Amino acid sequence: MPPTLVGQTLVNQYHIESFVALTPIGDLYRATDIRSNKSFAITHLPNTISDNVEALKEIDVEVNKLRGISNPYLVPYFGLHQTPTAAFLLEEWVDGPSLRDVLNNAPINVNESLVYAKAICSALETLHKQNYLHLNLSPELIHVNKRGEISISGIGTARRIGEKVTRKLSKYQRLYFSPEQFIAQPLSPAADIYALAVILYELTTGAWINGKSAPKSSEAIRKTHLDITPSTPISLNKEIPDHFSRMLLWALRKKPTDRLKTTTELLSSLALAAHISVDAVPLRTDPKTAPVTSAILNEWQFLPPPKQNILTQDLPSLEDRLAAVTTIQPKKNRARIGIVPIFIFAMMAGLISLFWFVRPAPIPIATPIQFTAFASDYTPPPTITPLPRPTLEYGGRIAFTCTRGDFNQLCMVNRDGTNYSQLTDMAASNYYPVFTPDGTSLLFSSNRNGAFDLYLLLFGQKELFQITQNVGNVISPDYSPDGRRIVFANRVSDGPTSIWMVNADGLNPHLVYTGPNTIVGASWSPDGEKIAYAMSVGIPLEYEIFTMDTNGKNHVRLSEGLQGIGGSIDWSPDSKYLLIYAGPFEDKDIFRLDASTGDATQLTDGGNNAGAVYSPDGQYIVFNSLRNDDQADLYIMRADGENQVQLTNNPEPDWGPQWVQ
Repeated sequence: MPPTLVGQTLVNQYHIESFVALTPIGDLYRATDIRSNKSFAITHLPNTISDNVEALKEIDVEVNKLRGISNPYLVPYFGLHQTPTAAFLLEEWVDGPSLRDVLNNAPINVNESLVYAKAICSALETLHKQNYLHLNLSPELIHVNKRGEISISGIGTARRIGEKVTRKLSKYQRLYFSPEQFIAQPLSPAADIYALAVILYELTTGAWINGKSAPKSSEAIRKTHLDITPSTPISLNKEIPDHFSRMLLWALRKKPTDRLKTTTELLSSLALAAHISVDAVPLRTDPKTAPVTSAILNEWQFLPPPKQNILTQDLPSLEDRLAAVTTIQPKKNRARIGIVPIFIFAMMAGLISLFWFVRPAPIPIATPIQFTAFASDYTPPPTITPLPRPTLEYGGRIAFTCTRGDFNQLCMVNRDGTNYSQLTDMAASNYYPVFTPDGTSLLFSSNRNGAFDLYLLLFGQKELFQITQNVGNVISPDYSPDGRRIVFANRVSDGPTSIWMVNADGLNPHLVYTGPNTIVGASWSPDGEKIAYAMSVGIPLEYEIFTMDTNGKNHVRLSEGLQGIGGSIDWSPDSKYLLIYAGPFEDKDIFRLDASTGDATQLTDGGNNAGAVYSPDGQYIVFNSLRNDDQADLYIMRADGENQVQLTNNPEPDWGPQWVQ
């Protein structure tokens, strides 16, 4: 396939660097976003699709739904784009070999094939639960990155369960089509299970399902799928367990109703046949369980990291701030140092109110459009439902907002009060820090360039990247559990503050929910199912707590009977509780709210407390309090409210903490 697009720049943004492979959905290219220098995968749809209005409609009508499907083994899909002469699908680029490179070294052992099966089954299960079928699974659409993480792409052409789909999207031979795709039957998850079984057959035997190399003729391929029983895998590779061989043949039966019913059933059956539990199958390849893949990764020429975008070169460096570490000194008897009344009021009224005092004058905000913002090298961790992590004794880092002079800055301290450091020092406000799920970077809101936008600070590289630009005035961000999306509160022009989302690299900022009143905080549940938010009830600086589904639907009011609720919220690691604060003016306390019933448990008694968040293991809570001579400092207590210990001691306010191990 000639690389006809190489050297071109599509939609004035994506410069085509190289042709990668022919896939069942079109020609795959690697492109560079000239705005962010980040690599993307572009699949150029053939003319039979791009010139067919109905075919493009079929793809376009599903874009928003498919773009919102998230799984650590699914490559994020960004949508369908068109030029006057072409149409293409845009996806995240996975830098690394494809499964086709692994098949060139097949057969591989059963344990290594199970690593692929586990990742692919998880991805397909997510699609199936959303009522979609992939239908174009192939080795060219399965990639492995340098960390050994496996993911499948190509969901832009996924179709609804129950549809009849026979259209061939590209010149790629139908090596992995199910029999029912050839004869226009309504399709079910069994079609994807069949395709995966063909791939696993090739991986473990080194041959196609005819027992040798795949035929060149389309008719021969069709006849094999429809009429010919595959050779027994164990006859081609004596190392394959007999029961494993039988399970593959079961998944390759001609009638979809005769096959294994779900990807979970397929994975469980294969693992059982290999005498290994599904939980023991690694989440990524490694030299011990996947020697063939690991050898390929060791020889692979990975791309260098993207150069810094020229638009970010004027951003002040934070290297000196990261290097400057000052230990907090014990408190001595001294006269009380006055604090600017506006900050005391803000601490008593709620974290969010401070935003409105320090924000710049409102500026007109253009209607947001999809764009690529300032992206980083950050890659989300491979988990969508992380388990609670242990908090190290006298360890773990806490980032927080530290008001210094006339501006809010970012500071960090260990959980025992050591290694205090101020990360920012500029004539602008920086606050609402939140760690990325892997703890390697810090996301925060800043008005350094006028309106409040999100910025990402990478600790290891000591680099700063702007994530949002020209979307409004952005506050209160929080990551989805898989790290791929960010939910935040946003005020566009003179409109109400609403709930928005953006991809972690700045792509696709969009409105999720506009409530009847101003929304001041949003928090994503660790199980990925819900978003909690605090919304005004018409009384100045008082809010109620609600939850909703991540698509902005099914709103439930949780807080009942509590007076004077503030604007900060945080989920427990098991997603069962929410931390909030409430109470009379100047006498707020921390409460634990049951996320299913709304029942409230008071955890503090006096001190004017706010901004509570859980430790990663849920055993501790850090919060800010004005109990010490009206001096706003951070305190730590156990999850039941016992053993409250002061953490910071500064005459200027410390507040809005976020904890990471």
